[in-house]
Amino acid sequence: MKALATFFQEHRRVRWTIQSFMKVLAWFGFFCFEYLAMALLQLSVYFSDQMRDILLLCGLLLSGFFIYFGMDTLNAGKETVKGFLKHLSPKRIDWPSKSEFAHIAAIYIISLAGMMSWQVFENFFLSKITSGTTENQAALDSMMSFGGRYSIIVLSLVIVFLGPIMEELVFRGLFFHYFNWKKAPWVTIIASGLLFGLYHLGSYTWLSLLDLPPYLIIGTGLAYAYSYTNKLSSSILMHIFHNGWVQVMSLMVLIH
Repeated sequence: MKALATFFQEHRRVRWTIQSFMKVLAWFGFFCFEYLAMALLQLSVYFSDQMRDILLLCGLLLSGFFIYFGMDTLNAGKETVKGFLKHLSPKRIDWPSKSEFAHIAAIYIISLAGMMSWQVFENFFLSKITSGTTENQAALDSMMSFGGRYSIIVLSLVIVFLGPIMEELVFRGLFFHYFNWKKAPWVTIIASGLLFGLYHLGSYTWLSLLDLPPYLIIGTGLAYAYSYTNKLSSSILMHIFHNGWVQVMSLMVLIH
């Protein structure tokens, strides 16, 4: 009997390992899906005429499929296309309550304070080796100035609306769906923020790691907002607000 019990314990351990591997594989598949869609949309800036239209269309289609399959996964495979479209109605979205909005605002203010503190530290002690902006933001500013009106309009829509929706789906909704450790929720929150930060690095050199703290801070704040309310709309709204005012400031600098 002891040998049989040992066998079943080992079997459960192996099964857990396989299930964990499949979860990692599934999440990584969604991550690649999102990354490809974003890459096509950004790549369209560097082309013109028909090729630009093709890249834009492919990027938008992939984005739509990603959102559909991602939401379908969160809803346990019960979502039809018709039901999915109805679910996108503003009246059917599970919005944060007033008290939750207050908590989201507090989380964002704390996150923003942390990012500003890092900026001050960087300006005082690391100004000789940093450029004053992250590589990711510098690359986006360069793309907006490259393609004229098209790049400004498309990238603004992607940065302010489409990007936050897709990133929150992959780094919050799907990540928590696959890896939420209920015994230690802060581990999941920090891991989500860390992956979000690494995703936004312009390159992966030792110097580029100096860009990690601000993205880690806001990513952790977004993860906490999602974890606190258990509503994807919470982190999406917070992400849209943050990207929105940053994009407005970037456009003002670009125009002048």
